[in-house]
Amino acid sequence: MIDIVHPLDSREPDGEKGQKKFGTATMTKATCHHKWKMTNLRGGYLVIEGCFHCRQRISQFSQEPVPPIDAYREEAHFWSHLADYQASKFDLTCEKCSKEVRLRDVMAMMLCMRCDPECGVYKAGSREEDRKFWVYVALCANTSHASGTCVSEAGIRALNEYFNQDLRDPGKKIVVVPCDRRRSVDSCQGVVLADVGLTELY
Repeated sequence: MIDIVHPLDSREPDGEKGQKKFGTATMTKATCHHKWKMTNLRGGYLVIEGCFHCRQRISQFSQEPVPPIDAYREEAHFWSHLADYQASKFDLTCEKCSKEVRLRDVMAMMLCMRCDPECGVYKAGSREEDRKFWVYVALCANTSHASGTCVSEAGIRALNEYFNQDLRDPGKKIVVVPCDRRRSVDSCQGVVLADVGLTELY
């Protein structure tokens, strides 16, 4: 059972560094057919914490050799360690136009195990019967979504483009969805991806 959150909901806009010229043509970020690559790869631990007072859960991405397990108080919350998993964080940069998508609101990627036919994540992988789908969930900062926010549309769009850009089999497709599509955090089953390659699963 995986339920992932993060206390930080800081976001940065996609990096915009002007235009990149190729020969006599000018490639702009608005017209570029992006070819994404992973950048700023870092490995660490996804540390899950829960508050016994409000029943919320948060998490932090730690690059310490040993994941932190200390309990602490933060305003009205009493956070304690629940679990930790190996995880990876990364950003995306276009090799053609140099556009950057900083995935600050993505805590980790999780492979859906298709545990609940009524879940929105499950349904995202059942759109076309003649194609084989893998569904990745982009896990945001706050699983409870009390703030009403999740992973940005720009981030989800770039992640979908990245994971599908090198697929050669028309019968296969990778679908990336935000974690607010999950029906239940408590019953959700998935695998947090620790491999920085990620694409090796398919």
